[in-house]
Amino acid sequence: MNPANKLRQTIIIITVVVAILSGLSFIDSSFILQNHELKRIDLFSDVKYRSIFLHVPVSEKLLTDSIIKIDKLAYSKVKALPDAIVDFGSDTLSALAHFLNSLRQTEQKKKKTRIAYFGDSMIEGDLVTQDLRLSLQDTFGGNGVGFMPITSIVAGFRQTVFHTFSSNWQIYSLLDQSASNHTLGISGYDFVPALTNVIDTVSGNSGSWVRYSAVNRKRLDKFYNVKLFYGNSGEGNYVTAAGQTFPLKNSTGVNELEIHKGYPIQTVQASFQCQSRVNLFGFSFEGDSGVYVDNLSFRGNSGMPLTKIPATVLSGINAQQDYGLVILHYGVNVVSHTVTDFSWYERGMTEVVNHIKAAMPDASILIISTGDKSFFHDGAYVTDPSVPLVIDVQKRVAEKTGVAFWNLYEAMGGYNSMVKWVQGDTVLANKDYTHPNFRGAKKIADMLYRHLMDEYKAYAKKQKV
Repeated sequence: MNPANKLRQTIIIITVVVAILSGLSFIDSSFILQNHELKRIDLFSDVKYRSIFLHVPVSEKLLTDSIIKIDKLAYSKVKALPDAIVDFGSDTLSALAHFLNSLRQTEQKKKKTRIAYFGDSMIEGDLVTQDLRLSLQDTFGGNGVGFMPITSIVAGFRQTVFHTFSSNWQIYSLLDQSASNHTLGISGYDFVPALTNVIDTVSGNSGSWVRYSAVNRKRLDKFYNVKLFYGNSGEGNYVTAAGQTFPLKNSTGVNELEIHKGYPIQTVQASFQCQSRVNLFGFSFEGDSGVYVDNLSFRGNSGMPLTKIPATVLSGINAQQDYGLVILHYGVNVVSHTVTDFSWYERGMTEVVNHIKAAMPDASILIISTGDKSFFHDGAYVTDPSVPLVIDVQKRVAEKTGVAFWNLYEAMGGYNSMVKWVQGDTVLANKDYTHPNFRGAKKIADMLYRHLMDEYKAYAKKQKV
């Protein structure tokens, strides 16, 4: 073959390949080939502007874009917040006063301290809460996982209790369109067992059931005290558990039933034989003293639907449990790089905080901001530009309602910290660039525990003066 023809063919092939790759560079998506995902192609990623927060020259046109200007302002506000719990309580009373006083009494063996930790998928499966619980129990005592729902979509993922249940439960939640027609429990769920005409108080095998087994982990290997919480109940309803059959009261409101107390057991199977409807909320597993952290996770929740949990239920549960602290850990389901105005979220979360304060007036409240969340932009993962906007809203909600606030985003490392958590030598987050893994969740829990203990030490020091 003529050498000139070879050179011409080579130039044609290179030109065609470059043209194809150049065209693909302007398609903002990845590709699936034989069940393998191919990353997005971008020949020009090194010469294009990647992030609104990088310190590189930006054109006047880009600077006049509204989201750029808002993000720069919000980002500066977020960086100004310290990596510590910010107390927006009154001049005379700390926002965490009730919780810190409760811890003081727990340390003196006078009472238990309970934390209601509300959150989204960031804490589901007992992530964050399992490590926070263990640290607090190692310091102040306590044995048990605390509140458990009747069923759970992450039961197989959770490591702090073995949890199985029958398939014949009716389940309603705060994200259902018909939520207002059901009495939701503190976890945002209403669990309704199947009705039966056969009441078997011996074996208890005629209705819906749920089974909890202790795990071989520190402070979780035995059940000492087991309680059931339920709402409205008609006549002819029974639960068989721990070798006994208990009638459920024909009543409304929030009811507590002691299933077991005293000597340690390792398994509880509760079977419900019901001839009329009953609203079940969940069980609590605890000891006689110490601290308990209830994981109240709900995937996909922005936090705003918490107002669908009736105030009567919150106050009724609180009358039984006396929560020292309520934690609200949300935001990841609100973050969106296409949104610049989060005033609707500020109004919604302000309503949530006021709803909880009215129902649980003595409980301290702590808002934990969203952590870092990345999105794919110009060939790289970077912090979503709406993250600082959402955090600024969460801080304003805390300030105007007089509660405490912790900036998790800055605690993680600030801008692009999620990229480091995913791609670092020690992997702390999943490749969705949103959710921490077990190691990352423990890191968050350890940081939160340290900050809470800083607050407690300062409080205890004042009490001794």
